[in-house]
Amino acid sequence: MSIVAYAIRTCLGAALVDRTLAEGRVYDSAVQPIAEMIKPGVKPFLVVSTDDEKISFPSKRWELLDADRTINVVVEVAVGGLTQVEVPAEQGGGTALRLDIPHTDEGLETSLNMIGRQIWREIAVGGPWSDLLKEFACWPKEGAVTRGANTEQGVRYAARQYVFECGTIPEPEFGTEPEGPFATLLEMMAADERLADDVRLVRSMIIGDLLPDWHRAQIELGLTNRSYRALGLGPLFREVGEPLAQRFTYNMAGRSPLIIQAAP
Repeated sequence: MSIVAYAIRTCLGAALVDRTLAEGRVYDSAVQPIAEMIKPGVKPFLVVSTDDEKISFPSKRWELLDADRTINVVVEVAVGGLTQVEVPAEQGGGTALRLDIPHTDEGLETSLNMIGRQIWREIAVGGPWSDLLKEFACWPKEGAVTRGANTEQGVRYAARQYVFECGTIPEPEFGTEPEGPFATLLEMMAADERLADDVRLVRSMIIGDLLPDWHRAQIELGLTNRSYRALGLGPLFREVGEPLAQRFTYNMAGRSPLIIQAAP
C-alpha cells in the first residue's frame, strides 16, 4: 500500500466534497468505467484516483521509501443530465439565483466547464485539505485535460479527465510513529466522519511492527543486514542489542547528510 498515493486521493477527495456542482458525489478510485456509472437521472459526479507511479533510485540501492517518485493524480468528471446551480446572494448581485443547465450538448459542456473551474479553485484557494494535498504532492510537473462524450443506457453524457503528474514526498518510515504530514493526515481523518473509521487501518499500515532506530536507518540506506553490521551500525550477531558504532555520518549526493548516533 502506497501511503502517499492514499494520502493524495484522500486529501483531494475531501477537499472537493460539497465544493463543486457534484456536491457530495465524490468517489475514491471507482473501478467501474465512467460509462457504466451513467444511469437515467444521474447527477454530476467526480472520481478521484491515482494512476501510474514512476520511481527512480539515484543511489542504485534499495532505498524504497526515500526514492524519487512521481505519480499521476486523476480527477474524472461526468455529467449526464440537467444540472442545477445555486448562486448565493453575495455572488448574484444581491439576489439568490437558481439556474437549470439543460441536458443538451451545450448544457453538458457548460456544466463540465463550471465544475472544472470549481476544481481548479479548490486546489488553488482551498482550505486545510487542499493545503495538506500540496504537502504530499509537492511538485506539480505536467497536466493534461481529456474530453469524452457518449450515450449509455439511452442517456447522453459528457466527461472530462484531469491528470496531474506530480513529484511527491517520501513514504513514511516503517516501524515508528507517523510524523509531519502523515500525523496531520490521521488527525484530520479522525475529525471527519466520512474518514474516521479508516484511521486505525491507515495508522497500522504506516507503522507495522515497531523497529529499533538502527534498523530503520538501515532501511533508509537500502543496505542488507550483513552490510549494515559490517559497518558497525547494527548489533554484530543478533537482531537486538546496541550497535558497535556510536556515530556515523553518511553524505548523499544532493541531499542533507544522514547522521546516525547511538542514544546516550
